[in-house]
Amino acid sequence: MRTLSKSFTKVILQLYSYIFFGGGILLLFFTKQISLITFVGVPAKITIVIHQFLGSAYILLGVMMYIAKNLKGKPLLITIAALNVMGFVNLYLAFVFNQLIILSIVYFIFSVLMQLVLLFALIEQIKNKK
Repeated sequence: MRTLSKSFTKVILQLYSYIFFGGGILLLFFTKQISLITFVGVPAKITIVIHQFLGSAYILLGVMMYIAKNLKGKPLLITIAALNVMGFVNLYLAFVFNQLIILSIVYFIFSVLMQLVLLFALIEQIKNKK
């Protein structure tokens, strides 16, 4: 009997790909209903377009993560490291723009948890490489 064992990294990348793809679809097509960000002093039409751009980027990121889940070795390490850098830049920008936008605490908690899990995945891949 053959058992399928998936690595922690593969499971996390697949889960994140579904989250980003689903979130991107929601942001792209149902922007007004699911928006977590409220811009202060910016016209609503511009805010909607920005959310739709973000949604399309999330869809692309979700597809790329789904493709990357089957990578092995150095390409996988580089992919996870790039996702970590991108995530930390996202958190930094959210803190910098704290005066202009109002974000739910849930967004920050979710972002920090995603970064921690990606760091664990990076550590797992580094250990497997040795």
